Amino acid sequence: MTPGLLRGCIAAGLLAALAGAEPAGAQGIGMARETFVDASRPTQPSPPFAGAPDRRLDTWIWYPAAGGGAEPVAAAEPRSGGPWPLVVYSHGTYGRPDNATHFIEHLVRNGYVVAAPAFPLTSSVAHTRLPAADVTDAGSQPGDVSFVIDSLLAHPQLGPLIDAERIGATGISLGGITTYFLSFGIPTRDERIKASAPIAGGDPPYAALSFGLGFVGVVPAPVSTPALLLVGDADVFEAQTGGAAAAYARLLPPKYQVMISAAPHVWFGDRDHVPPDDLNPDCIWFESNTGAQPPMCAERRPLIDPARQKEITRDALLAFFDAYLKDDAAGRARLRAISGAFHDVTLREELAAP
Repeated sequence: MTPGLLRGCIAAGLLAALAGAEPAGAQGIGMARETFVDASRPTQPSPPFAGAPDRRLDTWIWYPAAGGGAEPVAAAEPRSGGPWPLVVYSHGTYGRPDNATHFIEHLVRNGYVVAAPAFPLTSSVAHTRLPAADVTDAGSQPGDVSFVIDSLLAHPQLGPLIDAERIGATGISLGGITTYFLSFGIPTRDERIKASAPIAGGDPPYAALSFGLGFVGVVPAPVSTPALLLVGDADVFEAQTGGAAAAYARLLPPKYQVMISAAPHVWFGDRDHVPPDDLNPDCIWFESNTGAQPPMCAERRPLIDPARQKEITRDALLAFFDAYLKDDAAGRARLRAISGAFHDVTLREELAAP
């Protein structure tokens, strides 16, 4: 489908929605892809990529659509009832915009627009075609997210689907670090982020300093943006990046930490491979990418079922964003009750003074 036809279909559906047309069903998902180019910032060279004077961000967008169906439909007619809150998802190291569709699609079916850029030097599907991620460019990624938000709000068809006053962010691993600095960093913070949910990001300032992520000079901002940290106590990556305790302590309320027992890193996204002999699946990544395994990999213990870890992740994210992007008291209650709903969850919370 050509970009012009895609925009035309979205525009026609949008006009029908604004005119009050009722959707055939309440659970459909529409999908679009856009390329946004930020001419104000360069992309550093990273061989074999020679660098560029701008930053190209190929972005995937999911939105509530009329009709039902199990799979997203390109250029589907938008559902009536918008504009919707926007959540921007940031992928991890050498990740993809669509590697956490289990919770992306869950959010969309429940009334959110979700956008996910392919970061130029850390995505496996970026136009730069790097053979591995260059994480030294991560310091540019909060600016990429801000530019994607700018571009979406200005988009003639997608912009009217989005409520500019209700914008949140989430991401996994390096994407969780990106989300943290987008929400709580100076000068990287975007004040439009009203709710922030970093997933498996460890302690982002520690990780940035220890692994040369390109955040030199960025410091934590003392702001009360609502935060949810989603972490697993079997996360090998988390253990290598300072752990979440320091990150949680540094944040101002309202803040929540959902700790999932026996949950590894890679199952927060769409991966669900279960290695034999209770081997932590995170260790396979370390072996493949570094040729070695951290000491934590010597520990063998039964892990959570990956489907259950995803279910908890979906429930926590939806409850959190409902609470703080939709001002939904029921969402806040679900989040505060999550450790009662799931015996393998430990909840920490600190709410702002009334």
